[in-house]
Amino acid sequence: MTARVIGTDGPLCALLADAPAGLVVVALPPTAGPVGALPTEELAHLIDVMLLPAFGALREAADDHLRTVVVCPASACVPDHRDGARSVVGAGVAMLAAAASASHTVNVVAAADDTPIEEVAATVRFLLSDVAPSLNGAIIRMDGGRDAVLSADTRAEGD
Repeated sequence: MTARVIGTDGPLCALLADAPAGLVVVALPPTAGPVGALPTEELAHLIDVMLLPAFGALREAADDHLRTVVVCPASACVPDHRDGARSVVGAGVAMLAAAASASHTVNVVAAADDTPIEEVAATVRFLLSDVAPSLNGAIIRMDGGRDAVLSADTRAEGD
């Protein structure tokens, strides 16, 4: 049995077509800009297409006790103030996954846009495998160590 992959379609989904059994939720919304610059309707749309399907899939995965991996933007962990709307949606998906880990195995891969998709796919495969059965509720940041730089670069002194 192979993984069920849902969410943002693209090259990552194709690479995971033969991943080990489980559920993969790919929640990689497009760049959306700063929170204040995005119309409320567009933020609501992002939530509808990213968070609501993830919620439904995680609920079903809990019923079936499926190992689950959620892939979201790295900005879900450390906000990118230039792309705050995407950070908010990504953080919602990551928080949802962390909460779902109380009922079944759920881990998060928070990947920067320039992280090679082959590396992200390999990490997802590892998390779906039985190699580390106790790993649950983890948020693995795949950003090349840029969190501190991102925080300093996108936030003005004194904010």
